[in-house]
Amino acid sequence: MVKKKAKSKRQTLKEKFKIQRRTVEHNRKSRKKAKQNAKSGKVVMKKKDPGIPNSWPFKDSLLDGIEKAKERERMLEERRKTVRKAIAGGGSQVKS
Repeated sequence: MVKKKAKSKRQTLKEKFKIQRRTVEHNRKSRKKAKQNAKSGKVVMKKKDPGIPNSWPFKDSLLDGIEKAKERERMLEERRKTVRKAIAGGGSQVKS
């Protein structure tokens, strides 16, 4: 049996720019809606992270690694904050 040729993914420039225009309009509309919601005090619920399934192999070690990474990032942010405060306060008490 002879295989059929795959359909080409080429598109006309009209279609290409039409898609670009529609995405720009959609993004603009969603930004505007977010601004309106923020002004009126509406809180938009974000989708929750489903997490790691219990059947995942080595789940405990993966969770430990994630926790260590979060702690490391928090420590780095705290160090950056102290450096910023020291620079803003006079610059003589910089810790590294």
